[in-house]
Amino acid sequence: MHPSIDAERTALSDPARTAVAAVQEIAPVLRRAADAAERESRLTPEAEQALRTAGLFRLGAPERFGGHELSPADSLDVLAEVALACPSSSWVVMVSYVAQQIAASFGERARQDLWGEGPDVALCGVFGSTGAVSEPIEGGLLVSGSWSWASGCHHADWAMLGVPLPGEQGSTPERGLALIPASALAVRRTWDMAGMRGTGSDTLVAEEVFVPYHRLRRFADVVRGNGLPEEPLYRIPPGSMTLVSAGPLLGTAQAVLQLTLETVESGKPMAMSLHARLADSPSVQASLAEAATLIDSARLHLTRSAAFVGAAAASGTTPTLVERARVRMDAGHASVSLRQAVQALLTVSGAGSFSATRTIQRHWRDLETAARHPTLDPGLAKEMYGRALAGDERPVSPMV
Repeated sequence: MHPSIDAERTALSDPARTAVAAVQEIAPVLRRAADAAERESRLTPEAEQALRTAGLFRLGAPERFGGHELSPADSLDVLAEVALACPSSSWVVMVSYVAQQIAASFGERARQDLWGEGPDVALCGVFGSTGAVSEPIEGGLLVSGSWSWASGCHHADWAMLGVPLPGEQGSTPERGLALIPASALAVRRTWDMAGMRGTGSDTLVAEEVFVPYHRLRRFADVVRGNGLPEEPLYRIPPGSMTLVSAGPLLGTAQAVLQLTLETVESGKPMAMSLHARLADSPSVQASLAEAATLIDSARLHLTRSAAFVGAAAASGTTPTLVERARVRMDAGHASVSLRQAVQALLTVSGAGSFSATRTIQRHWRDLETAARHPTLDPGLAKEMYGRALAGDERPVSPMV
């Protein structure tokens, strides 16, 4: 026997337990569709429908609209559970959850637009843009531009996109976020990566799309949390929510550990050695212990920070710069630990792990690709945390 996520899981809220049970029920569908998702560079219709039916696109929607309104700590468990079956599916769900968490702060009219007809609304989001422009007209802006790396855009009902907010004539436009229905956007196929192929992170294109003012927010207000609603989840600044990005990686590494243990327990011999079984080799035993502990370390750091930001939001306190930077550090440290764990496990499984027919190599490529996301950059996290510890308050990133 080996440790399971269920055994390590802390107490979950009722909505989170419901979501985890739903994920376990659809896991065979996600596993079955994962290879096709990789070939097609997007989730299959079967996988998308399974995620939607399981309620995984309501994780960040407000409770009063029928959503789960999950805390960051609960979301980590749900996302890890999805990644056990399909890392790309988990990433798409994660992006939707984070976008919902920000979108709920736009105000009541925007909430009605998104969830007035039900909570199962998938979102995608891109903060940056390529040549986006906006023109003020009566009641809002006309927005044009393109937005790359839009994970889950093929399945999203709405997109949250970075746009310039024109100010007074002659002034530099301010950075903002816009909520736009996916039906008003085109998708340009640009996603062709070594890993996380199933996320379908293609490019969204807008041609003079009207966005009313109630679906626009200044990016600075989002980052600072100005004017956020009373629910604790929606008071958490985006910089702290970035730790949720590690949830898919956590489940992916756990899946690699489980696959490796199955290989070891099968009695496979150790090539070019006198060990009749991999399980008899002290080096294999040491690698398994190291990998399991690295995964545990990642989980402990992530859950520590997730619990902290959730508690701070619930109490209405504002974390210090050091505390916020530590959250980013925990996420960066977790990504490094999970990559190291999977490297050790691939060595145990041997060169056969890299066969195109093996699930384990797809998980490895998915994790290595996702770990390069800027929200999980360990170098930037160290810079943020080190500066904060040294009392240097000069900004390194707006997302802290």
